[in-house]
Amino acid sequence: MNHGQLFRDECDDASIAEVAEVLDDPKRAGILDPADRAMLTYAEKFTHTPHSMEKTDIESLRVSGFSEENVVDIIAAVAYRNFANSINYAYGHVEQNPQGPEELQAAIERLKKKIRG
Repeated sequence: MNHGQLFRDECDDASIAEVAEVLDDPKRAGILDPADRAMLTYAEKFTHTPHSMEKTDIESLRVSGFSEENVVDIIAAVAYRNFANSINYAYGHVEQNPQGPEELQAAIERLKKKIRG
C-alpha cells in the first residue's frame, strides 16, 4: 500500500507543499484539524517513547473528539505499524526508495534525519 498516495487522495485539493508540511511539522500543518494533530502527537509519542505514555495521552484523544472505539483503533493501528516496522528492520528492509513528487521525497528525507538525530 502506498500510504503517501492514499494520504494525498484523502486530502482532496491539498497541494504537495501542504502534504510535505505534515511530514515536516504535523503540529503546525495547516491542512490538519486539531483531532488529526492530537492523533499524530499520540502516535509519535507511542512510537518514539512508549515508556513515557500516560493516561493523559489517551485523555487528549478523547478531548479531541475521539470515541472509545476510535481510541482503541488508534492504539491498535500505531501498535501494528510499529510491530510491522520492527519486522522490516529485523529483515533489513528499511531503506526503501519512496516514489512520488520530489518535494515529498525531500520532506521524507528531512523526517528521516530528524528521527535519526
